[in-house]
Amino acid sequence: MPPKDQIPAPTMPPPEERHSLFEEASKEAHRHKWIESEKAGYDLGDGAIRDWHKKFWRTFCRECYIEHVRGETYWTELDNGDFGLLVNKFQENTAELVDQIVLQLTTGGENLDVIQWAIREQYDTQEVLQILGMLDINSRRLAPAIAIDEQEFVEGIRARHHVRGLIVDDDPSAREILSNLLQAEGMDCISVSTGEEALEEVQARRFDMFLIDIMLPGKHGAEVAWYLRRHGVKSPVVAISAALEIWDKDDLLDCGFTDLMSKPFNLDRIRQIVRDVIHHTNQSN
Repeated sequence: MPPKDQIPAPTMPPPEERHSLFEEASKEAHRHKWIESEKAGYDLGDGAIRDWHKKFWRTFCRECYIEHVRGETYWTELDNGDFGLLVNKFQENTAELVDQIVLQLTTGGENLDVIQWAIREQYDTQEVLQILGMLDINSRRLAPAIAIDEQEFVEGIRARHHVRGLIVDDDPSAREILSNLLQAEGMDCISVSTGEEALEEVQARRFDMFLIDIMLPGKHGAEVAWYLRRHGVKSPVVAISAALEIWDKDDLLDCGFTDLMSKPFNLDRIRQIVRDVIHHTNQSN
């Protein structure tokens, strides 16, 4: 039987909940685009996505890697064997040192920075080197991801994008009907019940069409449409309302709606809009 310290630690099994590093980066980049566009007063487009990549991509990848090796979040692009690496390989008496090294790395430090820090703080440098060697932060499977340049990042977001619609309605039955219709036509969809939730969604990801009830709790549907228009969204924004006749149609169109539809829905009309959007998006990509 091998000595106790040579017995390999059991591998931490991957959890059922898994996350895509690239998908999460896409959300962060789009959120950055909306924030910067809000400041500028117009849609900054792909330029803001490239700006996020330049400023945050490397740090983002590193932070995800640290979460992965600590067994906190499973990232599908990273090595399965690395998941929980820090938990598996190091004893409790080194846990504090590991945490300190992780802190140095997640705040932008490189291996040399960590070594210099360890010398200043009078830690055992051999132990520090062992931990750094185990992490191998600069050469493991994280390296190809970090090497993606700005244009590759933008193109990767486009390539991974699924045609997606956003449904905004406080009526659960209406959300269910519309969700089923969109999904049956092959469009991904997200449905929310308030204008505030809608704005959170559009700041996190790209949508190819919007179905928005006018009367919503909190933020009005027309406010959502105006926000989209002000930020240069070109996708169809359809107003859906059980009392469409009480609104001035020109005012609704000026707010940013591209089409107006009364409840109960004309499902064939919505189906055709969805098909047109899917065709146009697939042609554009």
